[in-house]
Amino acid sequence: MELQQLKYFQVIACTQNISAAAKQLYIAQPSLSQTLKRLENEIGMPLFDRIGKQIVLNHAGEIFLKHVNAVFQSLENAQRELQTYKEDKLTTVGICIQCASLLIPEIIGEVQSAYPDIQLQLFQHPDMDNIDMDLKISSDHTFTPEPDSIMLMKEPLGIVLPKNHRLSDKEIITFSDLSAEHFISLSIGHDLYNIISFYCKKYNFSPNISTYVDSPNVMRDLLRINLGIAFIPQYTWESFYHDSLVFKPVVDLPMYRCIILSWDESKYMTPSVRRCRDMIIEYFKSYNQRYQSDSAF
Repeated sequence: MELQQLKYFQVIACTQNISAAAKQLYIAQPSLSQTLKRLENEIGMPLFDRIGKQIVLNHAGEIFLKHVNAVFQSLENAQRELQTYKEDKLTTVGICIQCASLLIPEIIGEVQSAYPDIQLQLFQHPDMDNIDMDLKISSDHTFTPEPDSIMLMKEPLGIVLPKNHRLSDKEIITFSDLSAEHFISLSIGHDLYNIISFYCKKYNFSPNISTYVDSPNVMRDLLRINLGIAFIPQYTWESFYHDSLVFKPVVDLPMYRCIILSWDESKYMTPSVRRCRDMIIEYFKSYNQRYQSDSAF
């Protein structure tokens, strides 16, 4: 059994089409078909079900594909580890940022100050699940401990409104106070939007969202001109509202978000990725100490 056979099988399994796989591999279709036939003969069972001119990965093929993928992942890990060993220097680190963007400049500044040779690649987009990143900072309404993730912080959510708003001086706010208000929200698909939607559904509250925006900065500008109010995190967004806006908890609408750092446990973690991960964790340990909140530490 050769690596080339396994690679050919992997591509066929992905396309489930001999012609498309042959085109992708730049080989003749008959040659690819013969390679697959030899592989199946060696294994002793078919890996695909033939339905007319179509092929469909069967259960045996699914089992075999799982192990083939593991083989190539292991080889990739070996290449990365050997490259790190050969160069004996820090490498590029890709970080997907889906939340806590207001803290990122400070975090990145500390990383670069401590490790100036690290080359950081930052990606900020609500849908990065299919992008190969080394580290990911995201948020959710809950957290389940896993070997490849850690909760950095748990913080409450509340409303933010202009200082001259009719509710700004009210000591206790309930969601009945908010029924006639217009809300500004981050766009559908953002972590924060999903978390707030979860809680609103849980408490049977339907905010009147009149404006959707893509960034906290745009939201802040619209809040300042009294276009509405918004649900936001209390601590990590403190710089967002401390000068011209007012943050208020909603007593009968308790909401929290968990900020989560995750990575791919199956991938070899270079020293640079490990250092960045550890620095981010240490940053939030210190950050949590500023607030008496339910945190990960």
